[in-house]
Amino acid sequence: MIFCGTTFCSGRYSLTPPAVNIPVILSITVFDGVYNQIFLTTNMDITIEKSGWTTGTILNAEFTNSLDAGNSFFSLANTDHLVIRRRELGTQKWTVIHVQKIESKDSFKLRIKDTYARAGVEYEYSVSSYLNGVENNYIIQNVYSDFSGFYITDKDCLYGTVYNIDNCDTSRNIVNQTLGLLNSKYMNVVSNSDLNYESGQISGTLLKMNDSKTKADQNATISYRNQFKDRLANKKPLILKVHDGRIWMIKVVESINDTSLGHKDLREIGFSWVEIGDVNDMRTLYMNGFSDVDSRWWT
Repeated sequence: MIFCGTTFCSGRYSLTPPAVNIPVILSITVFDGVYNQIFLTTNMDITIEKSGWTTGTILNAEFTNSLDAGNSFFSLANTDHLVIRRRELGTQKWTVIHVQKIESKDSFKLRIKDTYARAGVEYEYSVSSYLNGVENNYIIQNVYSDFSGFYITDKDCLYGTVYNIDNCDTSRNIVNQTLGLLNSKYMNVVSNSDLNYESGQISGTLLKMNDSKTKADQNATISYRNQFKDRLANKKPLILKVHDGRIWMIKVVESINDTSLGHKDLREIGFSWVEIGDVNDMRTLYMNGFSDVDSRWWT
């Protein structure tokens, strides 16, 4: 007996048979027929007449000159750019690290390396779909970044080592003038400059190991060491990052030192550097050649 939608077992659905554990659907096979469409969704309220790609759609095969059941054509019609961003977990500021123009289904296939992430930090990476400058859907995934040693990098290179690295001592540099006034017992300090940057020195032993990882490959090591010194000496900006989480946008200054450590395979490469910009500022990254993301995507 049901009274006002309630049974003697209390709830309106109390007598409804319980749900059963249905195995995950791994494949679908159709045969012996003519099919106009196959549509699967987690939304039980949608009808096949209203079917279209939503957040609950699993597959939608319309068999229009293709067996494709994914959302590639739907995404292609609603996307002209994919934008990939990164930020440290717990912070608010996003840095756009890549913008992909979408012109065909193949444009969705991309692989990028983010060599500018610092060590010991969990990052959030966001992939957003854009159409006519308006953001549509996005996906966020967390990634923990970590490494040993130190590395220099830009858009085209990544060099580094984990052997015999020093502590990368630094100095914080500011500019002041001290003035002695006739009417004062003490010196007066005048600070008229906004300069506030770091400089330092770092060194390490660069090695290339043989295939068995048991000893250094002498020829490969010499080549790798020379490439490293050539990159340091070409006067272009670099990003320097160290295993303890410190990171700077730098230029190399003064001489690049190549010092023997008492063995033909052990030579210490050291150099001095000065900080020239903010590694998280998109305009600075673009102006110094670290990024191709132009001003359209800076805000």
